[in-house]
Amino acid sequence: MRNGRRRTWTGALLIAGAGGVAPCPGAFAQSLDELLDQYRKMTGGQPAAEEDVKVSVTDRGTIELHVADVPLTAVLQALAQGSRRNIIASPGVTGTVTASLYDVDFEEALTAVLRQNGAGFRVEGNFIYVHTADELARMMLAPPEGRLFHLNYITPTDAQNVITPLLSDVGKAAISPPVATGLSGNAEDGGGNNNAGTDYIYVFDRPDRLEAVASALAQVDVRPMQVLIEATILRASLTNDNALGIDFNVVGGVDLELLGSVSQGVQNITLGQLPVERFELFNSNVGTDFRGNVPPGGMTVGVIKDHVAVFLRALEDVTDTAVIANPKMLVLNKQKGQFIVGRRDGYLTTTFTDSVATQTIEFLETGTRLIFRPFIGDDGFIRVELHPEDSTGGVNSQGLPFEQTTEVTSNVLVRDGHTILIGGLFRELNTDKRSQVPGIGNVPGLGDLFKSRQDSLIREEVILLMTVHVVKDHAAYARASDRQAEDIEGLRVGLRQGLMWIGRERLAQDHYRRALEHYARGDNEKALWWTNLALHNYSRLAPAMQLKERIIGEHAWDEDNVSTRSFIWRLLQEESGGHEPYFGRPAPPFSSPELKGVEGIEPAPPDALEEGS
Repeated sequence: MRNGRRRTWTGALLIAGAGGVAPCPGAFAQSLDELLDQYRKMTGGQPAAEEDVKVSVTDRGTIELHVADVPLTAVLQALAQGSRRNIIASPGVTGTVTASLYDVDFEEALTAVLRQNGAGFRVEGNFIYVHTADELARMMLAPPEGRLFHLNYITPTDAQNVITPLLSDVGKAAISPPVATGLSGNAEDGGGNNNAGTDYIYVFDRPDRLEAVASALAQVDVRPMQVLIEATILRASLTNDNALGIDFNVVGGVDLELLGSVSQGVQNITLGQLPVERFELFNSNVGTDFRGNVPPGGMTVGVIKDHVAVFLRALEDVTDTAVIANPKMLVLNKQKGQFIVGRRDGYLTTTFTDSVATQTIEFLETGTRLIFRPFIGDDGFIRVELHPEDSTGGVNSQGLPFEQTTEVTSNVLVRDGHTILIGGLFRELNTDKRSQVPGIGNVPGLGDLFKSRQDSLIREEVILLMTVHVVKDHAAYARASDRQAEDIEGLRVGLRQGLMWIGRERLAQDHYRRALEHYARGDNEKALWWTNLALHNYSRLAPAMQLKERIIGEHAWDEDNVSTRSFIWRLLQEESGGHEPYFGRPAPPFSSPELKGVEGIEPAPPDALEEGS
C-alpha cells in the first residue's frame, strides 16, 4: 500500500518452506493477504502477521527494513523487488533474519542481513550473487602463478616433502634432477651432462600458498652446522719372549781332540771324522740340539772338556710398540666421515661364468680406521655414531687374504667440546712351548739339562679418544687454518733452506732474492743481472722469468719448431680479423718485401701460384 511519499511492501517473492522455494508472480499486484496465505500454504504454518516483513524504499533510495525470524531467501527477494536489483542466491545460502533497519542504503542492508547467516555477496555486471563465506573464499582466490625457488643446502626431494602439505588443490611442484653423488675415483664417473647449476624447485600455486612455501623453505634451507673431530687412537703392543736351551755332546771311546773337532769361540762344536785306528774299539756319541730352538741373541755359555761339550743359550726379548694416530676432520652435520692410516694389499679373485673365468683385483685394507657420523642437537649435545677399527693382515703365498682385527661399533651422546673415551679393546696371548728328551726331560732338576723352553706373551690394547667441537665461529676456524698453513709453509721453507748452498736451486733462489732487492730500489740493471744469474742456475724458476719480463718489458720466448701447437690460435685470429702474436711474442711482418727474379727472370704472379700453375 502507498502511504504519502513512501511505498511499503509486505511479503516476499521467494518463500522457503518444506517444499522448497517457490516464486510468487506479480507479488506487488497481489494483496498482503494473498501473500500471507500463499506463505501459509507452502509452510503449513500460521499466517504471518503483517508486521513480520516490512521493507520500505524512500525517495532518497534508502531502505527501511523490519523483519522477525523471517527466512533469508524471503528477505532477499523483498530487497530485490524493492530496489529493483537482480539478486541470485546459491543453494547453500540458508537461515533466518531478525532486524530493524532505518534509513540505510541497499549495500548496507544487504550486508547486514547476510552477515547474520555467514554469507556475503559479489557483483558481476547487473547481477548480485549471494554465497556462503566458504564459497566466496574459494571464488575470490587469486589465480595460480609460478615461482622458482633456488635451494642452497637441502635437496630438492627434501624441499618437495616439506612444501607438499602447503599446496592447494591446484598446486604443483617440479624439482631439479638429482646430481651424481660419491667419489669413486673412476674416470667414467665424471658427471656427464648432469645439472651443474644450483638445485631448485618450481612451485605453481596461488599467491598466498606461494608465500607459505617461501616462508617454509626459508626456515629449512639454512646453512648446516658442522663439527670438528679430533681423534687420538693409541695402539699399544707388548711382546715378551723367554727362551732357554741346552745342547750336550758326549763322546765315548774317543776324545774330541782325536775327532778333529772345531769350535767357534765355544759357541758350538763340529765333530770331525773318526780315526781309522779307533774303528775296532767301542765308540759312542750322545748329543742334543735344543739350543737351536732359542733365537739368536741373549746369553750363550759353552764348555768343552775331553769327551764332553755343553752349550747353553738363554734369551729374553721384550718389544713394546705404541702407534698413535691423531687426525682432525671437519664434517657436516649428519654426514659420514672416515679416515684410515694403514696399508692396502691387493689380491686376485676369480669368477667362473659359463666356463669363462674372469679375474679381478680386490684390496684388503688394514691399519687404524675410524668411521663416524655426528648428529648435532639444539641443547649443546652431539650424538655420534662411530666405528673404530684396528687390524693387521696381508696376503699369503697362495694369494689369499688374511686379517686380524679389533673393532667396535657404538652410538654415544657427548656434550660439545667434551671427549669420548673407548677403551677395553684388549687382547692377550700366552704361549708355552717345550722341547725335551722323552722321559729324562721330566725328571725334576736334571730334566732341565735335556730340554728347551720358550715362553711368549703378546698383549695388545686399542684406546680411542675422540673430542667433538661444534664449529660456531667459522671466521675463527678459517684464521686458525691459515695460521696452520703458514706454519706448514714455514716448515717447507726451512727444509729447503737446510739444503747445501752449492746446489743449483739454492743458488738460483739466492740470486732471485738479490734481484728482488735491487728491483725494489729501482735499480733495474742490477736486478736484471741477478735475474739472469738465477735463470742460469735454474732455468725453470718461474718467478725469475716473470721478473725478467717486467724489467725488459716483453715476453721471453723461444720457438718450439712445432707448427701444430698454435694453428688453432692462428685460425681464430684469421676469422676475427686480428693478427695478435701468440703469447704476446713479437710477430714477423705480415707483408714480405717485393721479390725479384734471378738473372732477369720474373717470378710467377701470386694468383698463378694459388691456381697451382
